[in-house]
Amino acid sequence: MGEVFRALDTKLNRPVAIKFLSRELADTAARQRFQREAKMASSLNHPHIITVHDAGEFDGRQYLVTEYVDGGTLNDWAKEHKRTWKQIVELLTGVADGLAAAHQAGMVHRDVKPANILVARNGYAKLADFGLARLSEAAGVDATRTLTAASTQAGMIVGTIAYMSPEQASGREMDTRSDIFSFGIVLYEMLAGSRPFLGSTNLEVLQTIIHGTPRPLGDDVPIALRTVVEKALEKDSADRYQSMQELVVDLRKLVRRSAERPAATAAKPPKRSGIWIGVAAAVVLLIAATTWKLLPRADAAPIRSIAVLPLANLSGDPNQEYFSDGTTEALISSLAQIHSLDVISRTSVMRYKGTTKTAREIGRETGADAIVEGSLQRSGNRVRVAVQLIRTATDKHIWADTYDRDLSDALKLESEVAQSIARQIQAEITPEESGRLKNMRSVVPEARDEYLLGRYGIGKNSAESLAAAIPHFQRAIQLQPDFADAYASLAFAWSERVLLGYPKQNEALQISSAAALKALELNPNLSLPHLTLGWNMMFAWDWAGAAEHFQRAVVLDHSAKTTRYCTAYLYALGRTQEAIELADRSTKTDPLSAENQFSNGLAHFQARLYAEAIPHYQRALELNPQDRLSRNSLAECFARTGRQKEAIALLDRPEDRTELGIVYALTGRRAEALQIARSISKPGLNPDPLALACIYFLVGDKDSGFVWLTKAVDAHHPFVYGIKIFPFLDEVRFDPRFQALVTRMKLP
Repeated sequence: MGEVFRALDTKLNRPVAIKFLSRELADTAARQRFQREAKMASSLNHPHIITVHDAGEFDGRQYLVTEYVDGGTLNDWAKEHKRTWKQIVELLTGVADGLAAAHQAGMVHRDVKPANILVARNGYAKLADFGLARLSEAAGVDATRTLTAASTQAGMIVGTIAYMSPEQASGREMDTRSDIFSFGIVLYEMLAGSRPFLGSTNLEVLQTIIHGTPRPLGDDVPIALRTVVEKALEKDSADRYQSMQELVVDLRKLVRRSAERPAATAAKPPKRSGIWIGVAAAVVLLIAATTWKLLPRADAAPIRSIAVLPLANLSGDPNQEYFSDGTTEALISSLAQIHSLDVISRTSVMRYKGTTKTAREIGRETGADAIVEGSLQRSGNRVRVAVQLIRTATDKHIWADTYDRDLSDALKLESEVAQSIARQIQAEITPEESGRLKNMRSVVPEARDEYLLGRYGIGKNSAESLAAAIPHFQRAIQLQPDFADAYASLAFAWSERVLLGYPKQNEALQISSAAALKALELNPNLSLPHLTLGWNMMFAWDWAGAAEHFQRAVVLDHSAKTTRYCTAYLYALGRTQEAIELADRSTKTDPLSAENQFSNGLAHFQARLYAEAIPHYQRALELNPQDRLSRNSLAECFARTGRQKEAIALLDRPEDRTELGIVYALTGRRAEALQIARSISKPGLNPDPLALACIYFLVGDKDSGFVWLTKAVDAHHPFVYGIKIFPFLDEVRFDPRFQALVTRMKLP
């Protein structure tokens, strides 16, 4: 946000700190935030809040003058010496009191973290950086009142991810209790030496904050202090401290009581008589005799992953397959909202339609601990669903039930089945997830039919099936104008058409985004509209907007489809390791999806891990031999790892000619590569500009390469988002023309 300098106030002969707004961040939003920090911090008068002396502008740059704290951050203080719990609590009680004063003034800090707590050399702490702070609806309001919509838009995530509250991480409305949670994270970190909510990626950290449970603090922390920390870190804000002042009171009591308690005197252990030795021996024998009963058993192991097999259509009408498949997909989607459960995605389970494989075999192939199998029978306006739950390790039935409902209650039925399954396997469900599952509306049966027919088309994932699906969603909306899921799927279908090469990109994206926003207006808890808007914003090069929607999508649904789309955003920013981790997670929950295997291969390919990418592309082709993208990518990996003959042998079809040009260029056959490039770029043809740019750059013709790369950027090519990390651009990354294209795409 800014640069901080130590300076001397010559009038009062005192050291001060001057914070300048960075030139790179001097846009309107940053300037407003800087001004807000000055106003808010200067309005507070508390010994544990940093004092603001002055604010202004110099040479076009805004500045803020504050008192100078001669130590470092809280983390620096903690690293200097091993601190006792009492020292930590004494220091942070003052900070908590300062935060309580800010709350009483109607402010929510929203970025409480060790880096914003400064500690002087004399051990005095100060809370700093009110740049993200917001006023409640009025100064002096009740501490639990939420921020206004004008100050914080629902769905927007602000703050530092590692120190967010669950409501902050979810983009929901916040109040002062959000700061209490963040303070609880800081207190836990100082006591334990590590944060309570960890993850290898930002998305994993968000998931852990919302759904995870921190490791208990050690025995060196008093029970009373552990209770304080646990109460501050309650997921539901209603269960936390309701004001910072309450927390301050409890911390002060802890310090006071520890000072009053006399030192414990060492007591001599009592002598053990022979009878006690005999009793001890008997206890040991009893434990040894019964230990076998406590050994872990396959039929008692917790169920953490589940696969919902396609429901059998017992209607006697093959034309009803869309209905049984759609109900299966809806049940999968309902279960995927439960973040303590890994749900195998639709793509993988649909391969078991009509299967004769045992539960054990399916478990081995999918990694699922249990499967749900059943049947569906539709008669008139009634539907009967019979389901049973089977543990894959033992092939034993755990539970079975039958549901008979009116078609208008189909959505409620799917939710009810999902909740029953969750109860049977004792899955942990948060209050928010439970509320979403229960809040299902009735739907007009005819609208539901049209919706399922559209979803059936999306499942086929071709340009033709997507075009055919759209009218079904439109009719569903005509029949039921408040059908949020129909709007969400309509938005997704239009966005997917762009990805598959639909020529009228702007028109399609406008229709898609409008439908997605309407879906969120009707139901803000849907993941698919956020996923679609994130993808659309990537096409429009709005990277910040895309990040917000992708984060919200994953919070609402952690299925493989959602995480797979988020990897594209990570590629675009060059965060290849995070992309690999997310792709691995998608492959785990959807192991039989060719799309997921391709995505995982691409993640490794973009990281220049060509040998590691090969098995994923090969698996994708095993699952879908017609997967042209995987075949082309595999050929390129072969070429880059010295397997030239295998690379060329893969490209024996007329439609592979462009990729063959790339392989020729990679293997030093420059003349043949150029011949292909010229033949496919003749007037009247419609070549892939990104592929042509690839060929020209690889043969060393930078001028021609930039002509075609510029055309790809002009056309918002569906894959040009990866411009920062494409391997074939390695030789031109420092060319001013390349830097100009990156700037034009607004890539950070």
